[in-house]
Amino acid sequence: MKTPAPIVLFVFNRPDHMSRVVEALAANQLAAESVLYVFSDAPRGPQDEASVQEVRRIAHQISGFKEVIVIEREHNLGCEDSELTGISEILSTHDRCIIVEDDVLPYPLFLTYMNEALEFYKEDASMFSIAAYGYSFDLPASYTEDTFLLDRTCSWGWGTWKTAWGKISLDLNELRNGLSDARTRTLFARNGQDLLRTYERTPEAWDLRVSFQQWKLGLHTLIPARSMIRNIGRDGTGLHYHGGTKKATEVDNAPDRLPKLTHLTVVDDKVRKAFAKQFHKPLWRQLAVRLLKALGLYGFIERRIYSF
Repeated sequence: MKTPAPIVLFVFNRPDHMSRVVEALAANQLAAESVLYVFSDAPRGPQDEASVQEVRRIAHQISGFKEVIVIEREHNLGCEDSELTGISEILSTHDRCIIVEDDVLPYPLFLTYMNEALEFYKEDASMFSIAAYGYSFDLPASYTEDTFLLDRTCSWGWGTWKTAWGKISLDLNELRNGLSDARTRTLFARNGQDLLRTYERTPEAWDLRVSFQQWKLGLHTLIPARSMIRNIGRDGTGLHYHGGTKKATEVDNAPDRLPKLTHLTVVDDKVRKAFAKQFHKPLWRQLAVRLLKALGLYGFIERRIYSF
């Protein structure tokens, strides 16, 4: 294997989450051979000062990697600009990278899987990224591969190449213009209705912008059938998850072997449909949610449900 890809860690104001993620990363076999870049966004205001300073203190004490480079932003960029500019900066000097956020807890085989997959698919011009998160859905019984392809991005632990990143536009207006067309919205959502719900809730989301560009260009993401990471951020502390939009914990089920990599070239339609099904909400549920939101009751009921 060639020199491991640099790891890019984005942090903000969650020192406890960050500490757990760094510890898990350092426990990976390839950590000692990997350069770790830590991008620390600046406080939004006085409410973030103490937590951001603690995050930066922790960042400067990280060990267990070949080298640790901490980039402290002087002004708050926000989640979207922080990640997009950070990835672009790293890929201006490296041919690939692995991206991790401060709530993505890597399993022990994470770095090995990411590096092997990035190397395996490096010459495939139809590939955009390698994902580490394995979604909780039932693959078709006839599908026997350890990985599958989709035309969407997964930002919970992923990697990409300089050549792939250079193909997409990060202009938010392109997303807005594209999704103003009803047919485009329908086709885009074939990879999951959650994409449109994200657009309605957080249209500026950076990973939505990337997913749209990837889909428009017909580029693929490799996704493992078994997850190589666990998300620990769905506890109300993040910017895009508020007060328990989903269960705060996931089953800790680290794989005991690496996925077998075979050269996949097309999206399996049965897999795509099974994947998208997990995000489908029946009409009655959509109408009920709209009514509860109109009455101002949705947030209260949601928090009550997910508090049990």
